[in-house]
Amino acid sequence: MDIKLLLLVVVIIFFIQCDYPVIEGLFIEDWYHIIFDPITGDHPDHEQLVQEHYEELMNNFRNIFPDGNRNAGGPQFYEHIYSHKDTLTKDKFMLYHQFYCGVSGSPIDPNRGRTFDYITIDHIDGSTYIGKYYRCCWPCLCDIHKYAKVEHHTTTLKDGPHEHMVITIEDPCSQEDKLPNEVSSFTCSKGITENGIRTESGRLIIAVLHGHELYEPTKHKTLIDPVLKQCENRLNTDPDDLEGGMGDIFVKLAIIKDL
Repeated sequence: MDIKLLLLVVVIIFFIQCDYPVIEGLFIEDWYHIIFDPITGDHPDHEQLVQEHYEELMNNFRNIFPDGNRNAGGPQFYEHIYSHKDTLTKDKFMLYHQFYCGVSGSPIDPNRGRTFDYITIDHIDGSTYIGKYYRCCWPCLCDIHKYAKVEHHTTTLKDGPHEHMVITIEDPCSQEDKLPNEVSSFTCSKGITENGIRTESGRLIIAVLHGHELYEPTKHKTLIDPVLKQCENRLNTDPDDLEGGMGDIFVKLAIIKDL
């Protein structure tokens, strides 16, 4: 190869990697798919890539839910993604956790428009965090806020250890006889969900809180107030009287030890 041509190729590769760094949702192993705009650095194929990853996960739906029932199936989605941790980079791992609602188990198509809202959730250590929760509908936000906790959790992925904030509940299989009739995705054995992942505390992971940070009322007021306002009635409703969304089923799971 002509030395000038070789130098040109090296310069172009260096230019792309330095001037157009990876952003959230753009995957290093997918770079060969990307056509960068030489002026703006935009990558018009990004949305297509995200959609392809969503479809890849949904192609495994029947492997995750053999009977087709995904009610309250957040733990099974998380466990399936986790089972591929050796082949997933951090950005891909987090992206896949945007494609399902941990409360309902409903798939979340990224093409449908806005797929998340900000919500606050108490940590098991007593602090409170705010972050993005990917949801199918707004009642799920209320139920996550009231009936779940968050924890720091580290998973070793293809590109190393990754600490992220997971949303957890007590393991419903501890009271297998009380599982709601509408739920069939849990494989229970000796009081433990076999097709789920637990944290060091022993709680069951149902989803991920994205972009989390410690909650500061003055800093985050405009983000969280609209959601809490919308949730006001639901948050003040007794679990036995909940109606709407999948939350009534999820809440039964989350408080199963108290039933």
